[in-house]
Amino acid sequence: MTRIKKGILTLISLSLILIYCLINDPSRDITLTLGLYAGSSWDVPNGESYQVIDQAIKKFEKKYPNVHIEYKSGIIKDDYSSWLANEITKGTIPDVFMVLPDDFNTLSSIGILKNLDRLIKEERIDTSLFYQSALFAGNNGSQYALPYEINPTIMCINHDLLTKEGIAIPSSNWTIDDFYNISNQVTKDTNNDGVIDQYGCYGFDWQDVLDCYGLQVFKEDNCHLDKKEVKEAFLYLTKLKALSNGYQVSSEDFDQGKVAFCPLTFAQYRTYQPYPYRISKYTSFKWSCISMPGTKSNTITTHLDTSLIGMSSQTKHQEIAWEFLKMLTMDEDIQQSLLDNSKGASPLKKVMLSKKTKEILVKDTVSYASLDSDVLNRILENTLVEPKFKEYENILEKADYLINQSIDQGTIDNDLNKIQKKLENELK
Repeated sequence: MTRIKKGILTLISLSLILIYCLINDPSRDITLTLGLYAGSSWDVPNGESYQVIDQAIKKFEKKYPNVHIEYKSGIIKDDYSSWLANEITKGTIPDVFMVLPDDFNTLSSIGILKNLDRLIKEERIDTSLFYQSALFAGNNGSQYALPYEINPTIMCINHDLLTKEGIAIPSSNWTIDDFYNISNQVTKDTNNDGVIDQYGCYGFDWQDVLDCYGLQVFKEDNCHLDKKEVKEAFLYLTKLKALSNGYQVSSEDFDQGKVAFCPLTFAQYRTYQPYPYRISKYTSFKWSCISMPGTKSNTITTHLDTSLIGMSSQTKHQEIAWEFLKMLTMDEDIQQSLLDNSKGASPLKKVMLSKKTKEILVKDTVSYASLDSDVLNRILENTLVEPKFKEYENILEKADYLINQSIDQGTIDNDLNKIQKKLENELK
């Protein structure tokens, strides 16, 4: 070992000893504040939203007896941004806090979030322990937040319907051509009454088709809807929708086994209550999940949402805040508990491939539904990251209305330039 390497290792060891001594100084009581919202990050029922946080606090306070962690309960996700902005204005921003995607770029750009690059480098943290798309969600030139929980979009397949039609179950490297061809094959009138009563897909929308084409059209100051690739994607969606001959395929159709494909988020897949949470109540067909299709085999098409946690750049307890942030996001026991008690997935590869996770996925499913942990891991290794800018959710909502209206009217090809200008005016 060279002198330089020995010196670096000695410096790291001394730094860790110093941090430990500072944190565990019995004469130095520390109160750490935590900012979080109640409920699920994924808008599915979750009555145990504080359970994992309380578990992490208990474990941390046991390790550091002079540290007390406080948080305000009862803040719903819709009110969280306003609450956090108010805390920033008052100068009482929490030491460690959850970061919504809408707020990330602003909070990282104006210096509210602590730049974590130096801390990660000094401790030689192997960031490959995270799924890289999840880690990148907290990056804005530098790492400003770490992933706490993730939620990929996956494609559910009705095995029984495809088997009945003599169609092979597609593999995870399938394409949009495969998707269309199978949907076309299964869409039919099964009882010869002149009405189509079996369908290719339900819930596949314009955002899904853009992901399948690998297109990200929204940026902080402009959007790129009026382009050849987007028109091709929307033409594909129009053709897919036309298969049902004007009929609006519903959730009930999927529940009753009449639909071959349906995109769901992982959290929706795990929830099983009124649709998209009622699948187990009505469903008797066998189904499973794979990645979303792409324009070519093995392309990255799966959308990934990420719940982030960061620390305040103004915290007076940087060392202890950093230790707690690491526990929430990197402690395998805490992350395993989160997977068990929440509905999303862990950003840690090791947790998602653990024996316990395999057992949880089996427990979540019933005889007719399955999602293998190895398949899920491959999906998570290849995911798209949602854009991160303040007006993203607002612009997405407006785009959703305008694009769906145009698709329903059959004028999407001619309307894209007009829609783009309207949305760009919103971004100015």
